[in-house]
Amino acid sequence: MSPAAPVAIIGAGEIGSGWAALFASYGAEVRLVDPDVRALDRARDALSCARTLRVGAESGRILRSANAADAVRGAVWVQESVPEGLVLKRTVLASIESTLAPDAIVASSTSTLGATALGEGRSFAGRLLVAHPLHPVYAVPVVELCGGRETTQLTIARAAETLRLAGREPIVIEREVPGLVANRLTAALLREALDLVAQGVIGARELDHLVARGIATGWATRGPLETELAGSGSATLDEFVGRAEGPMSALLASLADWRTMAPWGRESLRRAGQGVREGMGDCEWAAAIARVVRAGERGTG
Repeated sequence: MSPAAPVAIIGAGEIGSGWAALFASYGAEVRLVDPDVRALDRARDALSCARTLRVGAESGRILRSANAADAVRGAVWVQESVPEGLVLKRTVLASIESTLAPDAIVASSTSTLGATALGEGRSFAGRLLVAHPLHPVYAVPVVELCGGRETTQLTIARAAETLRLAGREPIVIEREVPGLVANRLTAALLREALDLVAQGVIGARELDHLVARGIATGWATRGPLETELAGSGSATLDEFVGRAEGPMSALLASLADWRTMAPWGRESLRRAGQGVREGMGDCEWAAAIARVVRAGERGTG
């Protein structure tokens, strides 16, 4: 990351502004494109938060560009973070094709679409991939990387190295699936969590506390699979499944399996979920995540 290697951020909501803050905190010149007049302030506020999390953080410039084509001119990394929607994202990607540098990596923050669909017909499809972060982008180290049918292995390797230079821990997803991996795992947990709250089994705050101060403490240092292996005394995943599939059969059969929650459940959530969002602001939250990350590094080191 350096001023000589500018980065373009197209779309500066919570995720795009987080990307801008991350790259700028490692010294890059960041060019931002977003129709929202508050976008630049949002990105600079995020940069202020990012700088508090890391000793020696730099302060690259975050500038506003008039349009996407201008922003990507000479950029080495282009991060598309506009709202989800195949037509919108493909339109944005088409608009940068004529001014895109011949060796620039183009990454999408999409959480539901694949690089194959996004890059169809584009001359830079071989340099296009999904780089899916978690929020806040500058605080959570892991970024999922997934190429499409035309994405080259060199592109994935270059993208991973670039993200490592920005202090990230890239995880390469080997095959395109809806939601990649992080969102699929989150969706499974969220469906069961929402169902339990809707049924009155547990309150919303109590459920969050149970996860944050209970099962997630093991996950933060070992991950869910290794945590279960350790807890069950199993040496391999196959051994764990062999031991657990019988005792777990009734439990698995009782888990929520809805795709659309019933109206009674929505009404229960309206009553139960009020006040869940109260509490720490984004910077305080990012700092708390950074402490968990550091504790996890010590636990696995």
